[in-house]
Amino acid sequence: MAAIQGIRKHGKLLIAIIGIALLAFITEEFFRATEAQRNQNSGVVGTINGKKIQSAEYSQLIEAYKAYLSFTQGKTNFTDDEDAALKEQVWQDFVSNKLYQEECAKLGLTVTDQEIRNIMSEGTNQWLTQTPFVNQQTGRFDAASLKNFLDEYKKMQNGQSQVPQEYREQYEKLYSYWQFVEQKLKEGVLMQKYNALLQMSMTSNPVEAKFAYDASATTKDIVLAAIPYTSINDNDVKVSDDELKAKYEELKESFKLYNDAKDIKYVAVNVKASAADKADLDAKMAQFAQDIATTDDVASVVRRAQSSVTYQDVPRTGDAFPEDIKAQLDSMAPGTVKGPYYNAADNTENIIRLLAKTQAPDSIQIRQIQVGGQSLDEARQRADSVYTALKGGADFAELAKKYGQSGDSTWLVSKMYETAAMDEDNASFINKVQGMAVGEMTNLDFPQGNIIVQVTDRKNMVTKYNAAVIKCALNYSSETSKSEYNKFSKFIAENKTIESMEKNAAKAGYQVQTLNGIETSDFFSMQYFRQPGMERHMMRWISNDAKKWIFDEAEDGQISPLYICDNGNHLLVVALTKSYKAGYMPLDDVKDMVKAEVLRDKKADMIMGKLKGAKSLDQVMAQKGAVSDSAKSVSFLADNTFDPVILGSIVKAKPNQFVGPLKGQAAVFAYKVVSETKNPEAKYDQQQYMSGVAQSHAGKALSSRQYYAESPVVAYLKQKAKVTDNRYKFY
Repeated sequence: MAAIQGIRKHGKLLIAIIGIALLAFITEEFFRATEAQRNQNSGVVGTINGKKIQSAEYSQLIEAYKAYLSFTQGKTNFTDDEDAALKEQVWQDFVSNKLYQEECAKLGLTVTDQEIRNIMSEGTNQWLTQTPFVNQQTGRFDAASLKNFLDEYKKMQNGQSQVPQEYREQYEKLYSYWQFVEQKLKEGVLMQKYNALLQMSMTSNPVEAKFAYDASATTKDIVLAAIPYTSINDNDVKVSDDELKAKYEELKESFKLYNDAKDIKYVAVNVKASAADKADLDAKMAQFAQDIATTDDVASVVRRAQSSVTYQDVPRTGDAFPEDIKAQLDSMAPGTVKGPYYNAADNTENIIRLLAKTQAPDSIQIRQIQVGGQSLDEARQRADSVYTALKGGADFAELAKKYGQSGDSTWLVSKMYETAAMDEDNASFINKVQGMAVGEMTNLDFPQGNIIVQVTDRKNMVTKYNAAVIKCALNYSSETSKSEYNKFSKFIAENKTIESMEKNAAKAGYQVQTLNGIETSDFFSMQYFRQPGMERHMMRWISNDAKKWIFDEAEDGQISPLYICDNGNHLLVVALTKSYKAGYMPLDDVKDMVKAEVLRDKKADMIMGKLKGAKSLDQVMAQKGAVSDSAKSVSFLADNTFDPVILGSIVKAKPNQFVGPLKGQAAVFAYKVVSETKNPEAKYDQQQYMSGVAQSHAGKALSSRQYYAESPVVAYLKQKAKVTDNRYKFY
């Protein structure tokens, strides 16, 4: 009772204490939840239908695609543009597949294992015919060859295989490659099913069919008159605010942004090697040229020069070398040295020593038996015994089975090994089998055991080169880098506003550039890829910090700090001039575009008012600013040489008929049909033309548009799924 009285006595104080403690608990839980949410969002590269895409998943897909290219093309190094294109391709494929999968799930569309087996049995799918599991005689995918590999790989995983250690890495790469192909095959089949269903849903009608027939079967020669809108001065046309508002509402959908966008101005500095830097590299390359021309150990000179092209002591096709090196090899004689020479395409100095040039098979079919033992001596004795038995006529496959191997023939194609890192044992193996005749067999000694190998076929004789290449980039020195940095830093410090930066850039040797309406996905867009003779665009090398400053931190009118980008190769300062939120752009932001449309309408009305009652081209040509022209073979299917208003009316126009005046995009038009030509072979089949028009509709819906990575269907699904792209935070 006393305790209760004590509580009552201090009740308000206890309530306050409990309240504070509860608040502290709630606050702590809030911050924990916030931190957990922050950690969850920290690796999110985008969303599809609200579902988060983690950067780890995206990175795995990128690496898988790189591994695929490495295996199929022997490509291990990627240029900046290639890397950006690869990331964009992976992203577009990933998003498209996710969208298709969700749509197919709603429709009940699936891909069964039996369907995949049927496709593999048929063996003509493009993904399958690009694999090593192809029958060289038929050019078709060989499911049995794949099964043998998968069985051997499973044994290797279970420790039951005698695959030598040096080949296990290749087996792992081949298995990963096959998993990638299998996944792409399934995705492709599912997409085909959805597209086929969409195509069947497209229809047409007799009116459309007849119009399509007339457009394709008839062409017309015309005489044309036009009065351009530019013939009227803009200042002579009054535009009111009400007219602007009305036109804005009419065109409002065209001003819709599906993502946030930014207008920026920037100054970029490309840090290049100075004359002193070039002289230093020239001296080093001159010495390397002397060394490589006289040495018997070209590999050591290539390593000492830190060449970006490693030396492999095996004959390789020209495709194994960089393009500029490949272009030189064919004209060189064995034993000669070329260079040093400068290659502007990759900013390198180069030396080539061609040791040998030979004709060798691009594809070699081999079968092999790997022989091991408790000791190296035991392995050698076993191998000698097996080799002797085979030479005596023993069955290769039967002996292979005794050692847990299939003994099946496999194709060794140049691109599978030419660009891979190769130790002395691998080089010895490649050199040996390249020189063997069909049917020839040999017993090769290796530190881990023996391999008995037989060449069963050879195809496609090509020129191969044993060449040592020294390729060194012409880099700037630390002194050059510091000098450029200090100069640019001083410029930024002295120009703290956009106006000042624009006013003084040219005096300091810089150029202010403008980029409007950029979205986060534009950092990977193909429109910013390097053009011949031009330097890399800023969007290709801008740093992640600069990207995040533009989209996450900056306010309109602000100038960024100096960013060191592209591993120090570029310096950058950015000014954010205007931000746009996703949604409809306000009238003030698009007023110039809206006004141009109003001016066009009013000028058209003024011109057409003057032409009211015109019945001939002479009457049109009598107007101020009128121009004339003639055109042959005009039809609705003509290209965009003609204004759409002409193409839209040409089908119904009759010979000698005056057509007009017509409000076009850039002028008011009128024309007269001089003659009409019909295709005598064209026959009207209503059902055929209806089917053709429906297929045309489907094709337009499913085909990628120019300058866009996706088809209209995928673009619509993206908008519907509210896809967001936050890759700029990570890549």
